[in-house]
Amino acid sequence: MIDLSQYPNPLMNKPVKVDTGFKADSYERFMLDNFKIVDKNQQAVPFQVQPAQHSLNVMMQDYLDVLILKARKMGFSSDALGIATTKFLMGENEKCVSMSFEQGAAEKQLSRAKYYIKSYEEANQMKVNFKYNSKNTMALESKKANATGGYDYFQNILQVGTFGNKSFGRGDDISYLHLTEVSLADLDELMAGVGEACLPMAHKVLETTANGFNTYKRTWDSAILNENGYAALFYSPYWEYSKEYVDKKRNDLGRLGAQEFPLTDLEAFLTSGETYFDQDAMRWYMENTTEVMSL
Repeated sequence: MIDLSQYPNPLMNKPVKVDTGFKADSYERFMLDNFKIVDKNQQAVPFQVQPAQHSLNVMMQDYLDVLILKARKMGFSSDALGIATTKFLMGENEKCVSMSFEQGAAEKQLSRAKYYIKSYEEANQMKVNFKYNSKNTMALESKKANATGGYDYFQNILQVGTFGNKSFGRGDDISYLHLTEVSLADLDELMAGVGEACLPMAHKVLETTANGFNTYKRTWDSAILNENGYAALFYSPYWEYSKEYVDKKRNDLGRLGAQEFPLTDLEAFLTSGETYFDQDAMRWYMENTTEVMSL
């Protein structure tokens, strides 16, 4: 069991909790027993969730709509896709959609999903019998005996695409939506399409590094004010790295240090992408305001 008490609280607002039906322990146990992932040493190892990933999974027990603002390389894409692949393999009438900003990232996600499925086949000494398996969509069909002596039939779909495909997901009944690096997209336009295709009890996991002042920043600000129902989660680099490591990297990288390893959500937005004001000037005011308030 991962002890989350030693880490910063990622929840930045007070959204209304709901019973999502999601069981973090069950998904994590399934992924550990059935999936492999390539670690930072380029070794294939069982998918053991890390603290930040476990924290997200726990949050998903209480919240359907989740905004994740993060430092780089936190593993949220691997975790969110692992959950989608678990639903695809084990669920009933699940439509899981994962979307990325550009085609290369989408192809990487699809390759990762297929690697999960391959390791599932190896762990269980069987072959997954796809209904179809195309360049961006996989489908499974199954049946289960019912009380009348007949069968109930189910179809699960796992689809991976890019934000640029305007028709992607429209008209579908999406039960699980994962968007990665979503700050690079027009979030309002994106959610007006694929977001409206989500079922009422669908999880929507939107994770990204910051990209300055844009539609994601406005959505984040509305979440902080508890105006839109999203749980706003900020994961600093301390979830993944020691303070000594973070301090050294921030010092070595100079002005890019705060962009790559932001310590607060405000710092993440001020040091990335386009802002209304000069970044150095804004950083000076932020630092000096902090000093005055601490007196």
